[in-house]
Amino acid sequence: MTDPQVSQNSTQRIWESSVPPALQFAFGVIGNAIALVVLVLSAKTHRWRPFYRLVCGLAVTDGGGILLVYPTVMVQYAENFQYKFPTALCNYSSFVYTFTLMSSALIICAMSLDRFFAILYPFQYNSRNKGRRTNCVLAVIWMIGLVLSTLHLMGLGSSYNYYPKSWCFLNFVGKTTEDRINSFLYSIVGLLALCCTIGVNIAVILSVCRNMRENSVSAARRFNKYTVVFLLVIVIVFTTCWAPLMVVIFCHAASLIQVSSQGGDGPLELLVLRFAVTNSIIDPWIYILLRKETLDGLKKCKTGFKKRLGIVNESILDNSVGRNSERRKYQTKVTETGSTAQVTMETNGGTMSISPNQV
Repeated sequence: MTDPQVSQNSTQRIWESSVPPALQFAFGVIGNAIALVVLVLSAKTHRWRPFYRLVCGLAVTDGGGILLVYPTVMVQYAENFQYKFPTALCNYSSFVYTFTLMSSALIICAMSLDRFFAILYPFQYNSRNKGRRTNCVLAVIWMIGLVLSTLHLMGLGSSYNYYPKSWCFLNFVGKTTEDRINSFLYSIVGLLALCCTIGVNIAVILSVCRNMRENSVSAARRFNKYTVVFLLVIVIVFTTCWAPLMVVIFCHAASLIQVSSQGGDGPLELLVLRFAVTNSIIDPWIYILLRKETLDGLKKCKTGFKKRLGIVNESILDNSVGRNSERRKYQTKVTETGSTAQVTMETNGGTMSISPNQV
């Protein structure tokens, strides 16, 4: 086990605002905690389908990682960057950071693959053991993250205390063979996860857009539009937040970035780390709080609130319902995967069912 390296220019005065890490800590923990609460409270609705199991694993990984590592970060800010990380604390910080960020990226990749198979191959996807299969995928992802985050602690590389000496990570600025091998391995796995996520999401978007042109059912078209927007947000956010850190690590390992005056690292490395952590903060808002089911529930609550305040005229609603009851009504139910729709037709005399159609 190699001792963490310290900056050669230890007498240089460092100043960084404590507001960004404090906000990341607060929003990261609170956002992921809210996501877990929403998941548990809405369990009867989603019934812990594979996608929601992965979301739960993502919230636990992101929220738990931020909760475990950011107190060590805030200690350095509270001590005006004069505190020197002990070896054990630096190794702990580097382990939590590398494990959390890599596991989070791999879970996002698995969630994209889940949507890919659910929408493009629904019959093969809907097997009886899909819940157990998802649990195994989560376990494998955490094992991969565990292996990648402990290699530098077992001799393949080292930990490094980065500018402004408030966080530790695997030593991707080191020039030893072990450090470079570990940096290449970590960054390549991260970039592969990024490319896979972008590729499968683009494939799903193209398939959904094709269905939108071929399908005239309004409910299905609304669902497909929401799916496209949802996947585009995932691609944009994940690429923007995750790619910079992986590119910087790879470029350092390949000696494509000149070392800075702070002993090999500087504000650039701090910036790309904050981008990567921001992905863990945004994740619960994308996958839970801004999903279609949650937005539909909020719309229902808003309508009910307006009725209680008398904003919505009850007589107008009753007249509208009376007129619609004298007509034929069509109701379309679009499944979560967007693959089937159930259509029913209601008349004054009763209800007639129509067989499901592909949407």
